[in-house]
Amino acid sequence: MDVLEHLEEEHRKVEKMIAELEATETAAEREPILAELGDALAKHMDVEQERVYPIVAERLGDDVSQHANDDHDKARDDLVRLVEQSDQFEFTSALAQFKDDLAQHVSEEENYIFPNLRANAAYDIADLGDPHKLEDEVQQELIEENIDLIDERLAQ
Repeated sequence: MDVLEHLEEEHRKVEKMIAELEATETAAEREPILAELGDALAKHMDVEQERVYPIVAERLGDDVSQHANDDHDKARDDLVRLVEQSDQFEFTSALAQFKDDLAQHVSEEENYIFPNLRANAAYDIADLGDPHKLEDEVQQELIEENIDLIDERLAQ
């Protein structure tokens, strides 16, 4: 399985979590799903932004990569709104907006970006290696970057 297949699998898992959220009625039911969803999206988006989108920028253009990054920023904002509204009436409409925005992004990736990467950057994708190892590697790099930032700020 290559990284693109893995990312598509993760899209399906996120869609299932959204369906689970749609079936909930209380904040207590929603909170563990939202936590799992947040963790899953964070890892997923980190891998895309750190490894896949640089290839997108090179092969499909900076505008395509930037649009995908903007979609991620919107998803993060939408997820914060979901958490904040987990015990409110507005949760249902916030979830519907999140679902629609995410569906649009997934469609763009699966119907345009990923097929173009498979056709035009197959070696680059293959070079990314095992997707699970890649996730761990990206997470470790981001942790180290954050530690370095903290060290820099403390030294000032």
